[in-house]
Amino acid sequence: MGLPLFSASDDPGPSFFHFAQSAGLTSPTSSGTALSPHATTVIAVRYDEGVVMVGDRQATGNYIASRDVRKIEPADRFTALAISGTAARGIEFIRMAQLSFEHYEKMTDTALSLEGKANYLSPIIQRNNLTSPLLVLPLLAGWDSSHQTGRIFEYDGAGGCYERLDFATIGSGTPFAENTLRLGFSAGLDRDAALTLGALAIYEAGDNDPSTGGPDFVRNIFPMMVTISSEGFQELANEDVGERFRVINERRTQSGGVAGGSLR
Repeated sequence: MGLPLFSASDDPGPSFFHFAQSAGLTSPTSSGTALSPHATTVIAVRYDEGVVMVGDRQATGNYIASRDVRKIEPADRFTALAISGTAARGIEFIRMAQLSFEHYEKMTDTALSLEGKANYLSPIIQRNNLTSPLLVLPLLAGWDSSHQTGRIFEYDGAGGCYERLDFATIGSGTPFAENTLRLGFSAGLDRDAALTLGALAIYEAGDNDPSTGGPDFVRNIFPMMVTISSEGFQELANEDVGERFRVINERRTQSGGVAGGSLR
Protein backbone atom coordinates (compact mmCIF):
# COMPACT_ATOMS: atom_id res chain seq x y z
CA MET A 1 0.00 0.00 0.00
CA GLY A 2 1.47 3.34 -1.04
CA LEU A 3 1.29 6.73 0.62
CA PRO A 4 -1.93 8.71 0.07
CA LEU A 5 -1.70 11.38 -2.63
CA PHE A 6 -2.91 14.94 -2.15
CA SER A 7 -3.21 17.90 -4.45
CA ALA A 8 -1.12 21.00 -3.79
CA SER A 9 -4.13 22.77 -2.27
CA ASP A 10 -5.07 20.11 0.28
CA ASP A 11 -1.71 18.54 1.17
CA PRO A 12 -1.61 18.29 5.00
CA GLY A 13 2.19 18.41 5.00
CA PRO A 14 4.04 16.87 7.97
CA SER A 15 1.10 17.39 10.36
CA PHE A 16 -0.51 14.09 11.37
CA PHE A 17 -3.43 16.00 12.90
CA HIS A 18 -4.18 17.74 9.60
CA PHE A 19 -3.89 14.41 7.79
CA ALA A 20 -6.26 12.76 10.29
CA GLN A 21 -8.73 15.59 9.80
CA SER A 22 -8.67 15.32 6.01
CA ALA A 23 -9.01 11.54 6.19
CA GLY A 24 -11.93 11.72 8.66
CA LEU A 25 -10.01 9.98 11.44
CA THR A 26 -10.62 12.57 14.15
CA SER A 27 -13.62 12.54 16.46
CA PRO A 28 -16.65 14.49 15.25
CA THR A 29 -17.39 17.79 16.95
CA SER A 30 -20.56 18.40 18.88
CA SER A 31 -22.37 21.40 20.30
CA GLY A 32 -24.50 19.34 22.64
CA THR A 33 -24.05 18.61 26.33
CA ALA A 34 -22.25 15.41 27.24
CA LEU A 35 -21.68 13.73 30.58
CA SER A 36 -18.31 12.06 30.82
CA PRO A 37 -15.90 11.26 33.66
CA HIS A 38 -13.39 14.02 34.32
CA ALA A 39 -9.74 13.56 35.17
CA THR A 40 -7.93 15.71 37.74
CA THR A 41 -5.26 16.80 39.16
CA VAL A 42 -1.72 16.98 37.70
CA ILE A 43 1.25 19.11 38.73
CA ALA A 44 4.71 19.72 37.25
CA VAL A 45 7.73 21.06 39.13
CA ARG A 46 11.07 22.07 37.71
CA TYR A 47 14.22 20.93 39.47
CA ASP A 48 17.90 21.47 38.76
CA GLU A 49 18.16 18.54 36.32
CA GLY A 50 14.69 18.25 34.81
CA VAL A 51 10.99 18.19 35.63
CA VAL A 52 8.88 16.15 38.05
CA MET A 53 5.24 15.42 37.19
CA VAL A 54 2.70 13.99 39.62
CA GLY A 55 -0.91 13.11 38.79
CA ASP A 56 -3.75 11.59 40.76
CA ARG A 57 -5.43 8.48 39.35
CA GLN A 58 -9.12 9.24 39.86
CA ALA A 59 -11.74 9.97 37.19
CA THR A 60 -14.92 11.50 38.54
CA GLY A 61 -18.41 12.11 37.16
CA ASN A 62 -21.41 12.06 39.49
CA TYR A 63 -19.49 9.27 41.20
CA ILE A 64 -15.97 7.83 41.12
CA ALA A 65 -15.81 6.37 37.63
CA SER A 66 -12.28 4.97 37.89
CA ARG A 67 -9.52 4.86 40.48
CA ASP A 68 -6.55 3.98 38.30
CA VAL A 69 -6.52 6.31 35.27
CA ARG A 70 -3.08 7.12 33.86
CA LYS A 71 -3.08 10.87 33.26
CA ILE A 72 0.62 11.23 32.41
CA GLU A 73 2.16 9.53 29.40
CA PRO A 74 5.37 9.93 27.40
CA ALA A 75 4.72 11.84 24.18
CA ASP A 76 8.21 10.69 23.17
CA ARG A 77 11.41 9.78 25.01
CA PHE A 78 12.06 13.29 26.37
CA THR A 79 8.53 14.70 26.57
CA ALA A 80 5.62 14.01 28.91
CA LEU A 81 2.02 14.99 28.33
CA ALA A 82 -0.65 15.10 31.04
CA ILE A 83 -4.36 15.81 30.81
CA SER A 84 -7.23 17.18 32.86
CA GLY A 85 -10.83 17.60 31.81
CA THR A 86 -12.84 14.94 29.99
CA ALA A 87 -10.97 11.69 30.61
CA ALA A 88 -11.86 9.83 27.41
CA ARG A 89 -11.14 12.80 25.15
CA GLY A 90 -7.93 13.50 27.06
CA ILE A 91 -6.62 9.97 26.53
CA GLU A 92 -7.43 10.32 22.83
CA PHE A 93 -5.61 13.66 22.82
CA ILE A 94 -2.45 12.06 24.24
CA ARG A 95 -2.51 9.35 21.56
CA MET A 96 -3.00 11.96 18.85
CA ALA A 97 -0.02 13.95 20.15
CA GLN A 98 2.17 10.84 20.25
CA LEU A 99 1.28 9.99 16.66
CA SER A 100 1.70 13.61 15.55
CA PHE A 101 5.24 13.93 16.87
CA GLU A 102 6.27 10.57 15.40
CA HIS A 103 4.60 11.39 12.07
CA TYR A 104 6.33 14.78 11.86
CA GLU A 105 9.73 13.20 12.50
CA LYS A 106 9.20 10.56 9.81
CA MET A 107 7.90 13.05 7.25
CA THR A 108 10.65 15.66 7.75
CA ASP A 109 13.51 13.46 8.97
CA THR A 110 13.96 15.84 11.88
CA ALA A 111 12.52 16.04 15.39
CA LEU A 112 10.43 18.92 16.68
CA SER A 113 12.06 21.03 19.37
CA LEU A 114 10.37 20.98 22.78
CA GLU A 115 9.00 24.48 22.16
CA GLY A 116 7.83 23.33 18.73
CA LYS A 117 5.93 20.43 20.32
CA ALA A 118 4.28 22.81 22.78
CA ASN A 119 3.16 25.17 20.01
CA TYR A 120 2.10 22.26 17.80
CA LEU A 121 -0.60 21.29 20.32
CA SER A 122 -2.23 24.74 20.51
CA PRO A 123 -4.48 24.46 17.40
CA ILE A 124 -5.51 20.92 18.38
CA ILE A 125 -6.62 22.17 21.81
CA GLN A 126 -8.36 25.15 20.25
CA ARG A 127 -10.30 23.01 17.78
CA ASN A 128 -11.43 20.58 20.47
CA ASN A 129 -12.37 23.07 23.19
CA LEU A 130 -14.11 25.62 20.99
CA THR A 131 -16.19 23.08 19.06
CA SER A 132 -17.02 20.46 21.69
CA PRO A 133 -18.33 20.30 25.27
CA LEU A 134 -15.69 17.63 26.01
CA LEU A 135 -12.99 20.03 27.19
CA VAL A 136 -9.36 19.00 27.63
CA LEU A 137 -6.56 21.00 29.24
CA PRO A 138 -3.14 19.38 28.85
CA LEU A 139 0.18 20.04 30.52
CA LEU A 140 3.41 19.42 28.61
CA ALA A 141 6.84 19.07 30.15
CA GLY A 142 10.14 17.79 28.86
CA TRP A 143 13.88 17.93 28.61
CA ASP A 144 15.15 20.58 26.19
CA SER A 145 18.38 19.08 24.84
CA SER A 146 19.38 22.31 23.08
CA HIS A 147 19.26 24.30 26.34
CA GLN A 148 20.05 21.37 28.66
CA THR A 149 17.17 22.12 31.01
CA GLY A 150 13.68 20.97 31.89
CA ARG A 151 10.76 23.10 30.69
CA ILE A 152 7.03 23.25 31.44
CA PHE A 153 4.23 24.51 29.17
CA GLU A 154 0.60 25.04 30.17
CA TYR A 155 -2.45 26.01 28.10
CA ASP A 156 -5.66 27.96 28.45
CA GLY A 157 -9.01 26.75 27.16
CA ALA A 158 -8.54 28.43 23.77
CA GLY A 159 -5.16 26.80 23.12
CA GLY A 160 -2.92 29.62 24.31
CA CYS A 161 0.50 28.24 25.27
CA TYR A 162 2.51 29.64 28.18
CA GLU A 163 5.84 28.55 29.61
CA ARG A 164 6.18 28.27 33.39
CA LEU A 165 9.62 28.71 34.88
CA ASP A 166 8.82 27.18 38.26
CA PHE A 167 5.77 24.91 38.43
CA ALA A 168 2.30 24.41 36.96
CA THR A 169 -0.88 22.62 37.94
CA ILE A 170 -4.09 21.66 36.12
CA GLY A 171 -7.42 20.27 37.24
CA SER A 172 -9.99 20.94 39.94
CA GLY A 173 -7.45 20.47 42.73
CA THR A 174 -5.35 23.38 41.42
CA PRO A 175 -6.06 25.87 44.27
CA PHE A 176 -4.89 23.43 46.94
CA ALA A 177 -1.94 22.01 44.99
CA GLU A 178 -0.79 25.46 43.88
CA ASN A 179 -0.81 26.84 47.43
CA THR A 180 1.50 24.02 48.50
CA LEU A 181 3.78 24.54 45.51
CA ARG A 182 4.01 28.29 46.14
CA LEU A 183 5.04 27.71 49.75
CA GLY A 184 7.49 24.91 49.02
CA PHE A 185 9.13 25.82 45.72
CA SER A 186 12.59 27.34 45.55
CA ALA A 187 15.15 27.66 42.80
CA GLY A 188 17.65 24.82 42.58
CA LEU A 189 15.52 22.02 43.99
CA ASP A 190 17.13 18.62 43.54
CA ARG A 191 15.22 15.60 42.26
CA ASP A 192 14.27 14.18 45.64
CA ALA A 193 13.09 17.55 46.98
CA ALA A 194 10.97 18.11 43.86
CA LEU A 195 9.40 14.65 44.20
CA THR A 196 8.64 15.30 47.87
CA LEU A 197 7.05 18.66 47.09
CA GLY A 198 5.04 17.20 44.22
CA ALA A 199 3.74 14.36 46.40
CA LEU A 200 2.70 16.83 49.10
CA ALA A 201 0.90 19.04 46.56
CA ILE A 202 -1.17 16.11 45.27
CA TYR A 203 -1.82 14.92 48.83
CA GLU A 204 -3.24 18.37 49.69
CA ALA A 205 -5.37 18.39 46.54
CA GLY A 206 -6.76 14.94 47.31
CA ASP A 207 -7.40 15.88 50.94
CA ASN A 208 -9.42 19.00 50.03
CA ASP A 209 -10.89 18.50 46.55
CA PRO A 210 -13.58 15.80 46.25
CA SER A 211 -12.79 15.21 42.57
CA THR A 212 -9.09 14.50 43.16
CA GLY A 213 -8.02 11.08 44.34
CA GLY A 214 -5.29 10.93 46.96
CA PRO A 215 -3.25 7.87 47.90
CA ASP A 216 -5.41 4.75 48.30
CA PHE A 217 -3.66 2.64 50.94
CA VAL A 218 -6.44 0.00 50.93
CA ARG A 219 -6.15 -0.76 47.20
CA ASN A 220 -2.44 0.11 46.99
CA ILE A 221 -3.16 2.70 44.26
CA PHE A 222 -1.02 5.82 44.38
CA PRO A 223 -0.63 8.92 42.21
CA MET A 224 1.69 8.62 39.23
CA MET A 225 5.12 10.18 39.70
CA VAL A 226 7.52 10.64 36.77
CA THR A 227 10.70 12.52 36.01
CA ILE A 228 11.85 13.87 32.65
CA SER A 229 15.55 14.62 32.41
CA SER A 230 18.55 14.02 30.17
CA GLU A 231 17.94 10.32 30.86
CA GLY A 232 14.45 10.60 29.38
CA PHE A 233 10.98 9.82 30.72
CA GLN A 234 11.12 7.67 33.85
CA GLU A 235 8.18 6.53 35.99
CA LEU A 236 8.76 5.78 39.65
CA ALA A 237 7.91 2.30 40.89
CA ASN A 238 4.64 1.94 42.78
CA GLU A 239 6.53 0.83 45.90
CA ASP A 240 8.66 3.99 45.90
CA VAL A 241 5.61 6.22 45.38
CA GLY A 242 3.68 4.43 48.11
CA GLU A 243 6.48 4.94 50.62
CA ARG A 244 6.59 8.67 49.91
CA PHE A 245 2.87 9.02 50.57
CA ARG A 246 3.02 6.83 53.67
CA VAL A 247 5.58 9.23 55.16
CA ILE A 248 3.24 12.19 54.53
CA ASN A 249 0.23 10.26 55.86
CA GLU A 250 2.09 9.27 59.02
CA ARG A 251 2.97 12.90 59.76
CA ARG A 252 -0.68 13.90 59.29
CA THR A 253 -1.83 11.04 61.51
CA GLN A 254 0.49 12.15 64.30
CA SER A 255 -0.81 15.71 64.15
CA GLY A 256 -4.43 14.62 63.85
CA GLY A 257 -4.65 16.35 60.49
CA VAL A 258 -4.11 19.76 62.11
CA ALA A 259 -2.05 22.17 60.03
CA GLY A 260 1.28 23.14 61.56
CA GLY A 261 3.47 26.18 61.24
CA SER A 262 5.72 24.83 58.49
CA LEU A 263 5.31 23.10 55.15
CA ARG A 264 5.43 19.37 55.78
